[in-house]
Amino acid sequence: MKRRHLVLAPHHDDAEFGMGGCIQKFLSDGDDVRVIVAARGNYTRSDWVKVLGSVRADESRAALTRLGVKDMVFEDWFVENGAMEAPFGSLVSDIEGAVREYEPTDVYVCLPSFNQDHRRLYEATLTVFRPGLQTASLYAYEYPGNLWAEPVPVFGRRYFIITADEMQGKFDALNMHKSQFEGRKVGVDPFAALKLATLRGAEIGEQYAEVLFVLREVVRP
Repeated sequence: MKRRHLVLAPHHDDAEFGMGGCIQKFLSDGDDVRVIVAARGNYTRSDWVKVLGSVRADESRAALTRLGVKDMVFEDWFVENGAMEAPFGSLVSDIEGAVREYEPTDVYVCLPSFNQDHRRLYEATLTVFRPGLQTASLYAYEYPGNLWAEPVPVFGRRYFIITADEMQGKFDALNMHKSQFEGRKVGVDPFAALKLATLRGAEIGEQYAEVLFVLREVVRP
């Protein structure tokens, strides 16, 4: 059965970090994939470099296109790095509307982390998927920054073997987010994603892998 995958990303590079390999795999299987980026606007990096929201959007279009994604939506659910200031009820309604409009079989959201946007989007998505309101399965994806401060789940792991070509596509896509990595001496970067994929692969005896964490899996007859 053809599946419809809805990936909710707080920022313009999170889908690539967490699911760059899986997205390519889903598309090669003939499934539909929509990526929604929640944050908008200009912001200042942790090293005080200013980044324009328009630049981030252009980079995201190029990166997602490298993965084969044609269905991408850039929303303004909250200002980048300002999700805690956005009304929680409005964010829940925005996500509900996106799910209702796309009618996905599977939804993916980032795990919570030290980043407030990650945490807020995760919490709002769990609210959307409270019992009895959604028919889709719900999964969480990780990114290298999840290894700091808050441990990832131990159980409910679904491993996806990532081929060398898919890993290269993911690495290429991440490198297209130049505004995030150029001139930066510390922080999460494409090489961190490569290391994480290598670690996940080693856990199952493969070269590369990505992990999706099962939050709610619906199996229908």
